[in-house]
Amino acid sequence: MNRRFFQLLMVMLGVVIGTTAAMLRIKVGRVMSDRDAATATLAPEAPAGEVSREVSGAVTDATFDQDAQPTRDPGNRRSLAELRQAAMLEPNWTRSFELTERSGQKVRSEDLVGQPYVVCFFFSTCPGTCKRQSGEMRLLQSKFKDKPIRLLSISVDPEVDTPEVLSAYAEGFNADPKQWLFLTGELQNIIKIGSEMFFLPGVEKRGHPDRFCLVNAQGELVGSYVWLDQEERELLVQHIEELLK
Repeated sequence: MNRRFFQLLMVMLGVVIGTTAAMLRIKVGRVMSDRDAATATLAPEAPAGEVSREVSGAVTDATFDQDAQPTRDPGNRRSLAELRQAAMLEPNWTRSFELTERSGQKVRSEDLVGQPYVVCFFFSTCPGTCKRQSGEMRLLQSKFKDKPIRLLSISVDPEVDTPEVLSAYAEGFNADPKQWLFLTGELQNIIKIGSEMFFLPGVEKRGHPDRFCLVNAQGELVGSYVWLDQEERELLVQHIEELLK
């Protein structure tokens, strides 16, 4: 394994850690909400003018978080920039794609240059989060209706997800065929697209991470967001709006 490839793997590991941290933040937030609700019910009020130790500790934690804020990487933008730079040095790296849209037409990544787009991976028979994920894509479609941005849903089950199946699935989400594309192709190619173009771990047959990836109008991957996390969804919207200005 050469040094450049090792560096690339290390940065990708950072993205994986970011995903894990975001998922952990969701779980911790839920636990803390439950705990705060219980505390509000059971804890007596502090006398006027007295600051409880718990509140004081909360202020200290908040101050610590603010101090740590500069080290964060919202949307993994800094990490992704490093990944893109490292990938440029790998001669056999996947840098473009050609897939089949539900209409039956071929779509190349070069055809998408000129407008930013959001991409995710899914499959139509998914028993897990795919329907919720597509629901979030539909919300993005509504929010950016008639705006110069596209949405891409790429199947990780191409044997089942033929253009006809994808067409029926898309109709169930009122997907605008001019803005929201549903793509399929050869599985091994899709796996390489997911891991090498979008730096997503876990793209495999009927498997994918719960992430939205943001690509700018020049075709550069500039953000990666855990869509299950409300803060990251809001951050994605903010970054889209920045690209559209």
